[in-house]
Amino acid sequence: MGKIKLLSEQIINQIAAGEIVERPCSALKEVVENSIDAGAKNVYIFLKNGGKTKMVVEDDGEGLSSEDLSMCILRHATSKLSGMNLFEIQSYGFRGEALPSIASVSRFSIESNGLGLTANFSEVSDPFPSKITGGTVVTIEDLFSRIPARLKFMKSDGAELSACISVIENFAIIHRDVNFTVRSDDKCILSFQNDTLPERIARIFGRDIFERSIYFEEEDGTIVVKGYLFHPLDSKYSQEFQRTFVNGRIVRDKTISASIRNAYRDLVIPGRFAVSVIFIEIDPFYVDVNVSPTKSEIRFRDPRYVQKMLTDSIRRNLQRFDKVDRGISSTSIGISENKDIVIDTRVTDYLIDESDLRLRDGSNSILSKISFSSPIKSERLDIFDDFKMDNEFGEPLCQIFDSYIVAEKGESIILIDQHAVHEKITQEKILKELKTENKQHLLNPEIIELTRRQKEFISENEHNITQCGFEIQINNNLLMVSAVPAVMDIQTAILFINDIADSKEDLLPIDVMRHKIADIACHNSIRAGRKMSHGEMQAMLKQMEETKSIHQCNHHRPSFIRITKEQIEKMFHRR
Repeated sequence: MGKIKLLSEQIINQIAAGEIVERPCSALKEVVENSIDAGAKNVYIFLKNGGKTKMVVEDDGEGLSSEDLSMCILRHATSKLSGMNLFEIQSYGFRGEALPSIASVSRFSIESNGLGLTANFSEVSDPFPSKITGGTVVTIEDLFSRIPARLKFMKSDGAELSACISVIENFAIIHRDVNFTVRSDDKCILSFQNDTLPERIARIFGRDIFERSIYFEEEDGTIVVKGYLFHPLDSKYSQEFQRTFVNGRIVRDKTISASIRNAYRDLVIPGRFAVSVIFIEIDPFYVDVNVSPTKSEIRFRDPRYVQKMLTDSIRRNLQRFDKVDRGISSTSIGISENKDIVIDTRVTDYLIDESDLRLRDGSNSILSKISFSSPIKSERLDIFDDFKMDNEFGEPLCQIFDSYIVAEKGESIILIDQHAVHEKITQEKILKELKTENKQHLLNPEIIELTRRQKEFISENEHNITQCGFEIQINNNLLMVSAVPAVMDIQTAILFINDIADSKEDLLPIDVMRHKIADIACHNSIRAGRKMSHGEMQAMLKQMEETKSIHQCNHHRPSFIRITKEQIEKMFHRR
């Protein structure tokens, strides 16, 4: 008897489901697409436990005939193709695998025009009378409950709900003529009703940053590009805030991502992503949407042409941003926890000579009462007169390439990366100072507008945020920041709050948050390319001895290399 066997229809459907339905938001996307293709003007969504336990999608579209009702959950049945050319796909339609795949991994029901049927994990019922006489209602319950291997990859209710919200936000952007309402556990959490496109984008991304964006539109041959480009200073740590639509579909594409990155290259610091909403219209012949079952990935026939056109268009329009920094003034005065004066000097250099700081009358008598708040505490490295050779890292001999310290210890020489070492030293100091009481109060509290998702995240993480030295208060969709950690300047601290608010996680442990703050705060440590005095090198070696895990920098690269006399002699063939 042969070993190769045909899979059952149920297993085939479950395999297809794994390609199409990864989580509740995937199922939601497929069902809402059908509602839109049916001409719905109003779509109502109910979610329980982020869609894991129950999901209901109700629309006022044209509905299904009795014949279509039975066909819609059969594999490879579709309303997309008028002929046999896969490249003709321009609508959403009933996908060939979507509904039967969903029905194979859930308790599924669909009702329309007086009829309904159920599919209990692929066990399809006979049609039955339904009270739904207009539009269509799809109900999905207990998704993946019989497939533990898939169920364990589901995230928390909050994370799944956020993913579902993102799906509806994307539909709301591209289908401005459709109203969407989302309820979760009997609470309305999202509603787009008769809004303009700018109004919808402003609600999704935040009105404050949207008001700084610019609209652009350009055409070149077979491609039209238009949308909104956001100010470079409003960049995020997450690429989720780049929404790109090709022929009416939200897509992820390397060509488009590279275009945005290249256009913003000199305006956005590494590790951050520009915010944008871009619509691309192109002849369907020049784009393949069948790269993935979910149609979320595409392939352009001429990616070089698309990338050049998009990059050039964005780059030209970015020049329209004025060059005035929208940040707060360069010097802000507030009252610190210990009532001393705090001056935010926006210092970017590490070393500050107090003799260079004078009051207007030329005196320097109150400097002892002034603490300088910058990305790192501004201070000189102490020079140790009693520096001894018994230090673990020996005696500094010289500095080479203005980047590395050469030290001698016993029968070894040590090459020290001055930036890597000082970054680690600075981070450890900052971590020790990140306490609730070490904060600087702001004379004028900063007000940040929050999206719904940001508000939920800040609320859930409020305790950990305050433990790091922030003082915050949430009022409706506004966040008031009245104090920030003493180790950060105000502008950097506000940027940090915005960034963590965009986190995809439900909770950010306090140790993770503290390390994020430390990474930002010590960004301006001693850099390669700065000459150091002998005393400064001595001080650095001493501080290395007192810093834990000094063998590697914050980015897990080695901070120093030890070469023994024996190794050197082998290089010269003396051994």
